[in-house]
Amino acid sequence: MDLKPVVQEGFSIKSTVLASSIRVDLRGSADNESKSSLSQFVEHLHAEAEHLHMAEIIVDLHELYFINSVCLKVLVLWIDRLLSMPAHRRYVLTFLVDPQLHWQDRSILALQRMAPEFIRVTHWKAA
Repeated sequence: MDLKPVVQEGFSIKSTVLASSIRVDLRGSADNESKSSLSQFVEHLHAEAEHLHMAEIIVDLHELYFINSVCLKVLVLWIDRLLSMPAHRRYVLTFLVDPQLHWQDRSILALQRMAPEFIRVTHWKAA
């Protein structure tokens, strides 16, 4: 898989390939400075998931403390792209959220409404 991690001051993305899924960890604060990196990463991630016929992408947000509307729109466009795929080729998008970070429940649950059959929201639990 050709997904390079993103490391910026205050924001990072790393990914790990599992058996039939890809896990993505977003950390820090996704703001205007992060938009370009997030957008490029999501574009490459979607292409890799499609190419490798992944069943699921797990996006761990529990250490993402803030996301602005510009970066949230990147996620909306990603879901829109997922929905434009033939149904039999779509992967499930699972977001792991921290219920202590109230923006996550509100914003990510709104994203889930775009495609409840393909988007899951799960509360992250500390080990």
